[in-house]
Amino acid sequence: MQKKFLITITLVVIASLSIAGCTTSTNNTGQTSSATSSTTSAASQHNASLEKYITSYKTVQYSNSSQRVTAWKLVWNNNTSAHVTWTAVRRQTNGTETVTLDRTFIVFPTAQVATNYVNRLNLTAYTLVSTNPQNAAVYKNVTGHTPQIYKEYAWTQGSLSNVSSYRAHRIEQADNIVAAETLRVLVS
Repeated sequence: MQKKFLITITLVVIASLSIAGCTTSTNNTGQTSSATSSTTSAASQHNASLEKYITSYKTVQYSNSSQRVTAWKLVWNNNTSAHVTWTAVRRQTNGTETVTLDRTFIVFPTAQVATNYVNRLNLTAYTLVSTNPQNAAVYKNVTGHTPQIYKEYAWTQGSLSNVSSYRAHRIEQADNIVAAETLRVLVS
């Protein structure tokens, strides 16, 4: 049952990403942006705000003293959406664990369009864990202010006692930017 639900959520996110890329009006100049990514898949001008957001997110992850990022891969789905996969060794009081995180970022034309998108997602398994805009540190780093709209939803699957089945899912909206992620523990 959980596998079917996870597959359904994955398909909804993929379909939504396709729709988001098709409905956004952009000026495609055919130039590849100078992204901070190791890999880009779209030969188009990336959304500058989203590029700054992802760059700031990467800086935060690499400067976090409780972890050491060992791999980082950025792939642009289109000019308004990108997917990052990164791996880190996290330092804990009783040892270390290696985790991998898949995160998809989408920028929308307005916060209302982003809210409509999030409201259409199947959030049945998720819990709203925060509406505190102070939690949007990356957004504030990029824009200089906290977002007007902030929502963070979380859902954990499995148990840390069996790391092979454990997944931590999160969806975050900061004004017009939505990020959906899944964290997996590789080695504990």
